[in-house]
Parts: sequence; structure tokens; C-alpha cells
Amino acid sequence: MKKQIILLSVLFIFAQVPLGLWAEDAGRDVVELKVMSFNIWGGGGKSIEETARVIKETSVDIAGIQESTKKGNNTAEKIAKDMGWHSHITNPSCTIISRYPIVKISENRKGCKIQIGENRFVWMFNIHLMYCPYEPYQLNGIPYCGAPLLNTAEEAIASAWKTRGKEVETTIADIKEAQKDNCPIFLTGDFNEPSCLDWTDKAAKAGICKTPVKWTATKAFMEKADLKDSYRIKYPDEVAQKGHTWTTLPAKREVLDRIDFVFFHGAKIEVNNVQIVGEKSNLTDIGFENYPSDHRAVLGTFRLKF
Repeated sequence: MKKQIILLSVLFIFAQVPLGLWAEDAGRDVVELKVMSFNIWGGGGKSIEETARVIKETSVDIAGIQESTKKGNNTAEKIAKDMGWHSHITNPSCTIISRYPIVKISENRKGCKIQIGENRFVWMFNIHLMYCPYEPYQLNGIPYCGAPLLNTAEEAIASAWKTRGKEVETTIADIKEAQKDNCPIFLTGDFNEPSCLDWTDKAAKAGICKTPVKWTATKAFMEKADLKDSYRIKYPDEVAQKGHTWTTLPAKREVLDRIDFVFFHGAKIEVNNVQIVGEKSNLTDIGFENYPSDHRAVLGTFRLKF
């Protein structure tokens, strides 16, 4: 009788799963992949050991690291070597580290192709866009790096594209070439610019941002490269879930914002979860006692179907 009850319980659970899901996954490999964007703050911030701990304890598979170098030494590359991982250095600030082998580098070196299994590949791109001028400060009357203050969304848009547009376009060129491989694509980065999905009319009315702004970097990646913002896929309400990554160390006058991202491209990618990683507080999903960076990290958990 006990065996019959267990069998009926199992059948009941299976019955709750939509038939389409089983049909869709039938005969197809499903792989879970964790991808992180992590600005480690000047090559390791408060502690290189704590930086490594964040990477290890979040069980990430591939990480885009920004500010990866300290005094000419690439901290991210060293962490990867210590863990027996692989790495691709884009420039002194940007490094991709991966538990899986890197098999190809993109033409402009913005990303790399990674083999995650037999005949299973993903592309990973990682960027650190220019920090100055930082238009959210300028719009809020906060002097920064000698840049002029701004009064309108139009001025902010023009400044942002002039500052970061060339780097964005170069990265998009690499991404569009990678799309010909028809495999999952990820883009991580500290954009030093908010999301066009965050500075909306709704957010401005709620007092979260100064004014609606269609920020150019995120807008270009979504419109020109068909990328999706994993955090806003998981949490579409920009007021209820702000997801701020800047900053763990706010100044007296500060503009808190979401400037670190995990974007993705591919029809066969499902966003399982997206978590903010940082200090122990109500602003993070995964908190560390001695969190080392001035940026919170973003950890995306994806389900890939091959």
C-alpha cells in the first residue's frame, strides 16, 4: 500500500508539469550555467583573498571581471590559475575567467568562445566602459572628474554616447559575428551607465531617478545586437526591484544605481535566477561579511538547451 501511495504521488507531480515542457526538452541536453559580472575594484579591492572567496562560494562557471589588474598584476588571471581555470585578458581592466576551456578569441578581443561540453559552446563578452563623465552625477548636480553639469535627458544621452559609443559599437561588431555560430552568448560588464529600462517615467515618478533617460549603451546592445538584460527579464518592475549595484560605499551625496549587467542572447536560454551579490544587507541576495568591492556583483543562473 505504501509503494502505491509513493507511485501515485510521483505520477501526480509529473502531471503538474506542462506537457509542452517535456516535449520541448525531449532528446535535448539541458545545461545549467552560472555567469557573473564582477567589478573587483582596483584588482581586488579590500582583499584579494575575499575577492577569490566571492567567486568560489557563489559556484560561478564563467565570470566577467572588471578592474582586474593591480600594480601591473592581473588578479583575475591569478585567481583563475589558482583554481585550475582558464582566462582571457581583454585589456588591463577586463578579464574573463572560466572553469571551462577557451577555444577561440573574437576579432576585437572583446570576448571568447568557451567549450562547456562535447559539441557544446557559448560565447562570453566582457566590457568596462568609460567612467568619466558619469552622467547620473552630472544630472543631479554632483561635480565629478571636471565634467560639466547636465540639465536634460537629451544632454545626458549625447554625453553618454560620445563617451562610450565607440566601445559599444566595437563590442557589438564582435557579438554579431559570434551570433553566426548560433550558440548562447553572454555579455557582462560595468557599463558606468544606468539601464534604459530603469530610468523610466515610472521610476522618475517614484523618485528613484532624476528624469527619464533612454541610456545609450544598454539601448544599443538590446536594439542592435538583440541582447536581453537578465535582471529585468527576472524582475521586470524597475520600482519594486531596483537591483542597485552602485555602490556598497556611498558618498554623502550619491546616486544609487544599477550599472553592472549580465546580458544574454539565444532562443534556447531560460533565466532561472538573477542575484545581487555584495555586503550583508537587505540590498543583496547573497551577502558576504567582508565583501571586498565598491560594486555589487550580478550572478545569473541560466538553463541552456542544446
